[in-house]
Amino acid sequence: MLRRLVSALLVIGLCLAWAPARAQVIGEAPPPPFPDPKKFARGFFAEGELGALVFLGKMGRYAAAGPQFGARLGYDLFRWLALEARVSGASSNATLPPPTVNQSFQTYLYAGEARLSLQLRRFGLFAEGGAGLSQLSNNVLAQVNLAGGSLFSLAVVAGGGLDYHTLNRHFSIGLDLDYLWLQSYGSASALTATAYLRYTR
Repeated sequence: MLRRLVSALLVIGLCLAWAPARAQVIGEAPPPPFPDPKKFARGFFAEGELGALVFLGKMGRYAAAGPQFGARLGYDLFRWLALEARVSGASSNATLPPPTVNQSFQTYLYAGEARLSLQLRRFGLFAEGGAGLSQLSNNVLAQVNLAGGSLFSLAVVAGGGLDYHTLNRHFSIGLDLDYLWLQSYGSASALTATAYLRYTR
C-alpha cells in the first residue's frame, strides 16, 4: 500500500513538472514596448491649461500671484516640432499703498510659439518659445509708474515642460513652466506654471 502511494505521488510530481519545450526562432525581433510612441496621434491638437502667474521684480512688489487659465491650438509638423497659438488670462490683486485698496487687474496673453519635443516612450520633454502681445485690463498700476503709458506690450515667451501620454493615443497630460518678458510695463517679467490636458486628433 505504501509503495503504491509513493509511486502515485511520484507520477503526479512528474506530470506537474513537465512542460512543453518552446523553440526560439533566431533573429525574431522582440515585441515593441507598450505603448508604442509611433502610434500616438499626430496632427492638429488642442490644450486646456490651469495654473498660476507670478510677476517678478518691481511689478511683483505691487501685484500678487494669481490664477491663470489658457488654451492652445496647434499642429505637429514633425514628431519633434509643433507650431501653436496661445491665449491665456490671469487675474491678480494689486498690492498698492493706501488709499488704493481692493483693486485687481487681469493680464491677457496672445502669442504664437514653436515647440521642440523629445519622446521617451510615454514621457515627452519639450522646450518652447515665441512672441506675441500682452494686455492689461486696466491701468491701476499707473500710480506706481507701471503700465501707465499703454495697456498693451510686446511679450516674449520661453519655457518648457514634461508631457505624459495616457494609454489612449489621443490624450496626454503635462506640466508647463514659462518665462514672460513684458517690454512696455517697465520691462516687467513673470513666471507661469500650468498643468494641461491635451487632445490630438
